[in-house]
Amino acid sequence: MSIDTHPHHLPTAAPEPLPYHRLAHRLPGTARWWRPLASIGTAAGLAVGGALVVILAIAIATLVAPPSWRPSELLDDPRNPGDMLFMLGFLAIGVPAVVLGSRWGGGMRGAIHSVALRIRWGLLLRAASVVVPLYALVLVGSFVIAPPPDFSWPAADGRTVAVFAIVLLLAPLQCAAEEYAFRALPQQALGTWLRSPLWGILLPVPFFMIGHGYDWVGQIDIAVFAVSMGFLVWKSGGVELAIVVHTANNLVLFLLAPFSPSSLTQGTVEPWVLLLSLPLTLGVTAGLTLWVSRTHGLRFFEPVRSVPSVVAPRADLPAVSGSRA
Repeated sequence: MSIDTHPHHLPTAAPEPLPYHRLAHRLPGTARWWRPLASIGTAAGLAVGGALVVILAIAIATLVAPPSWRPSELLDDPRNPGDMLFMLGFLAIGVPAVVLGSRWGGGMRGAIHSVALRIRWGLLLRAASVVVPLYALVLVGSFVIAPPPDFSWPAADGRTVAVFAIVLLLAPLQCAAEEYAFRALPQQALGTWLRSPLWGILLPVPFFMIGHGYDWVGQIDIAVFAVSMGFLVWKSGGVELAIVVHTANNLVLFLLAPFSPSSLTQGTVEPWVLLLSLPLTLGVTAGLTLWVSRTHGLRFFEPVRSVPSVVAPRADLPAVSGSRA
């Protein structure tokens, strides 16, 4: 038996794999009690600053744009490029605000995206290849079978082309912003203090509902969607699947909006709509959950966790090596 004084043979134990909402505990410095407050405060400050920039840009554009392209008074005309640009662009600033808020305030690089500390593009694109066509089939099919009373064809002009281009570009960012703001940030902030993921999944739901001006029928739909997306974020270990589902829904609806001028006006929702929306939301959530569970060999209510990184050995301990004569 000999004593090896070189410490590189004896690594310390690897950190325990963590679910998404507890990623702040990967490092002692990011799990301090004030980190969530710093993350939220930084994100809020960046969002306000970004909003002012968007408002200023829209104001300048309004001065030089043709009258028919300028934002309307109520900002709810789906055939107006100015309205769509303001509506989607104003919300899209939440993406850099939350991502940078988590990085600068929370001290966590990439953790806001997933347990892999990055956006898992393979997961996102595979899910999108199924979920987006499914939502398109269901929503377009229901639109064709039961067209809205104000259905009409938009003008075949540059304004309509601009609207579709704005939707294709900004709708995914708008959806991503809401997932980062209402699912990712609350789960990781509350998960710094509390072990149960339910706090981060359920507490943001009322705030998400307040942001939508529907009646009680529409708010049921919004609440179920919010809980489902929060569950998917926790289950899959990241925001990718929630972004896919949210984008699949909103992208199709925004692309259909120019064919129904009143479609962006929030208010009364017919109860029969729940017979379509709730099974779609819950079915897609269950299907994605089963897919993630099979892929990772997990139980239905077991989350994907972080992969422990290689930990450097402790320099204060000698390593022991044995030899035979």
